Amino acid sequence: MIRRTGAARARHDGEKRRGGFSLIELMIALSILSFGILAMMASQLVSMRFSTNSRDHTLAMKLAEQQMETLLAMTPADVQALAPSTADPGNPLDPDTQDGVPMQFWRTTTVAVDTPEAGVLTMTVDVQWVNPLGNNQTASIQSFKAGP
Repeated sequence: MIRRTGAARARHDGEKRRGGFSLIELMIALSILSFGILAMMASQLVSMRFSTNSRDHTLAMKLAEQQMETLLAMTPADVQALAPSTADPGNPLDPDTQDGVPMQFWRTTTVAVDTPEAGVLTMTVDVQWVNPLGNNQTASIQSFKAGP
């Protein structure tokens, strides 16, 4: 039988330990991995929120542009008859009924006569909605037309 001295025994025991990870090392590695995964999930949630806000704003601008195109196609006298402010009779509006996500937008048209100068109609279309966080949002578009 071979007897090992203190230095040889310490070297032999040290070689045994190098073969794997200790439980504490494993727990630290899993903790670091968990924090990394949580950070990625949080950034994904923020990205989804920005995407939803962008979608809502795009839909609101689409509604405003549609109304503005209608106003620009009208005669100046018909546009002036809408002064000072007219709510869309179809309010609340859902511009994308195909997606299965119910949205409510409110569209208002404002016509200012002789603004910024005489003989000019200023047409403003405002579209309002409430975002998922409960905040009121507004998208506006403005154009001018020669008066009657």
